[in-house]
Amino acid sequence: MFSNLENGQVTAEAQAFFDAAVQELQNNPDAEVNWEELYIETPTSDDGFDFNGFKEKIPNQLLLDNGDTVNVTFGVTKSDKQNADQEVATLLIDGIKFALNQANNNLQDSEKITDIYVMATTNGKHGTDSNHYKGTAVDISRINGQKMIVSGLTQQIIELQEAMDDFQNVRENFGPHFKHKFFIGSNTWDLSYNVGGHQDHIHFSVR
Repeated sequence: MFSNLENGQVTAEAQAFFDAAVQELQNNPDAEVNWEELYIETPTSDDGFDFNGFKEKIPNQLLLDNGDTVNVTFGVTKSDKQNADQEVATLLIDGIKFALNQANNNLQDSEKITDIYVMATTNGKHGTDSNHYKGTAVDISRINGQKMIVSGLTQQIIELQEAMDDFQNVRENFGPHFKHKFFIGSNTWDLSYNVGGHQDHIHFSVR
């Protein structure tokens, strides 16, 4: 997948992930690179926001408004060897379903999202006060079986991130398409949030 055996050249996707990994390790010594999954555990801190609402596990199948289903599979983070199939905020699950509904409404039939791969919920290595540890954040690293760093910026990624921005309780929306963050105290958006990584996954959190 990542090298051309005939001429010994490295593919553009492999080079992109290598460059992103090196940059992230330089900027964040606490970052963890999973070379097999092509996923970088990017330590992102929150500003003390807490969540005390209901929590449950993300279903293996999410039922959309039109009756379609989206399959959900879970990865294991290298740093702690924990599965992502953990309890998260019910509000987060609502946000994922909202975004999948809207994204698929805007995609052609041949492009619709049928599968997502959740690499991290409360598992993994994250920044101090991270929304992950509070159960209000998720990292999605594959859509329809394709790792994001391999597929590059697809229409599915674009539509999914834009739909996440439309969820009423969105907090963070970092990914290959853009990096947006809502600040609760000032009720304002930073549409060019200064956070590294996230070319290989979408980090979505709720408030």
